[in-house]
Amino acid sequence: VDWKGQYGWIEPQCFVDHPEMNKHQGHIFAHSEDLLPRWTKLTVGSLVEFHLYFDGQGLGAEECVARKVLRLTLPWELAQSAFGENGENLPELEVRHQVSVRAYQWKLMDGSPGGLPFVLLEVWGRPQAIVRAVVEATGKDLHASASMLVPESRLWKLDVDELRQRCRGTQLQHEVALTDPMRCHALEITGTREEVGAALQALIAQVCD
Repeated sequence: VDWKGQYGWIEPQCFVDHPEMNKHQGHIFAHSEDLLPRWTKLTVGSLVEFHLYFDGQGLGAEECVARKVLRLTLPWELAQSAFGENGENLPELEVRHQVSVRAYQWKLMDGSPGGLPFVLLEVWGRPQAIVRAVVEATGKDLHASASMLVPESRLWKLDVDELRQRCRGTQLQHEVALTDPMRCHALEITGTREEVGAALQALIAQVCD
């Protein structure tokens, strides 16, 4: 939630049963020396994994690793079939693959559905865990078809030819697919589960810091 030079503060997503948690507004201290790799920094808003410690002054995070993230869209019918009408089955996917999933639905100012035919998913985790979760969410039988989103600011890092070496059914759409919360282009990856998984692994290495 905050980073200043070589240190910052983490807000835990789960309940931490420790008497020191009432200090520092419930935030956990993190120093760049305790990050992996060391002496790097965290981006505000990112998700992290860490080991909790107590040093007599408060709670801190060590062996802290920033999770990667991939974004994709799923048609409403497919999303509801896979995760339930209101996403009630998403926690099972998170536990099964050790990922965190954020689902977004656009609504109008009056709170009614925005009418877009898809739901946006963010899948946070370690690379292999993300790949397994996305392949499961977009797979049917032995094949998968993933509609990934690549931020426009990361297109310069994207090597579509390398992705096609892993999955021939990879196609970058040149028109902007999404403008909110950021301008993104759609990257369609279609093939066997193994091919799509290999392409997703390469995609993470290319565009995810």
